[in-house]
Amino acid sequence: MSITNQTARVLELVRRFNKGEIVNIEKLIEEAQEDILTNNLENNLWINNDTKDPKPVSEKTIRRDLDVIKKHLPDCYELIKGEKGSYKSITKDAFDNFINAEFMSLMVQMFNLANKSDLFSNFDLNEKDKKILESKIKDSNEYYEFKNKPFENFKSDSVLLKKLENTIKLQKHINIEYEINGKINKFEVKPYKIIFINENFYLACEIEHEKLEFAMYRISKIKSIEETSKTYHKNREIEDFIKDIQTPFAFYRRDYKKYLIDIVLEVDKSKAFFFENKKYLKSQEILNKQDNGNLLIKYRVTQEMEIEELIKRWIPFVKVVEPISLKEKIFSHLRSYMSNG
Repeated sequence: MSITNQTARVLELVRRFNKGEIVNIEKLIEEAQEDILTNNLENNLWINNDTKDPKPVSEKTIRRDLDVIKKHLPDCYELIKGEKGSYKSITKDAFDNFINAEFMSLMVQMFNLANKSDLFSNFDLNEKDKKILESKIKDSNEYYEFKNKPFENFKSDSVLLKKLENTIKLQKHINIEYEINGKINKFEVKPYKIIFINENFYLACEIEHEKLEFAMYRISKIKSIEETSKTYHKNREIEDFIKDIQTPFAFYRRDYKKYLIDIVLEVDKSKAFFFENKKYLKSQEILNKQDNGNLLIKYRVTQEMEIEELIKRWIPFVKVVEPISLKEKIFSHLRSYMSNG
């Protein structure tokens, strides 16, 4: 889980600063290299296990982790002069400085998931530090209400998550039992990634089907997994597709970039502020602001279904400019809704 991996590294760096430890980028990379040589891959957060040949994360990656801390906890650490790539804590109580609600929300999600999936075992957070973090998050609930939390309940899924992480790392085929409309279905899949999107966790897989080559399964609906002896090589294009995913409705086909659809919407000036200050999909691009204050916005999606819910949510303040097929589909849905009302 790429998001979780970065969050775990950030949390571990905050923990080290909180203890007054010096963080040296070169040393982190050296320790990762030593653990790779001794095959101690499970307990080092600075090892990239996404490939068959584990490697230390890059200096650039560690600097990005430090940048995340600096952005949200500006008084957490500083560069040690004369020591390249070395940083020390400015304030001892880094956990006292959660000043950004967005960052706190991220940490709440991370903490809840880590507690329920044994993720804390993957980084060195002792019981004392864990209790400090738990206390700070608990205290924050007096002042904040975080609505952006995972819908899934992971209380009984720690073993399942561990199995999925392991099969992804080893690139093993797995058989899954998956619930669809109350019935259990069995599929053989090649697991690529665990994705957190739209407040839910999904398993992104390559599949062998007469019509489909890729699928995303809600992890909360996976009832069991069975590892097979078969291994697979990852499809580079599917890996690229996963990076481009914007919604759970993303549709993959070979040469998928050739089939991307441009959607142009007109947003009423009364709601322009929201679209100017938030990207509702990663591909969102403001084309221009018209003389009347309305916005023309473009999205690039794999199929029209990816954008339909966003449009419906903002009716009557959003109109479809193109394609005509989507415009007619939205009109049809509205007519059906009105006639049934």
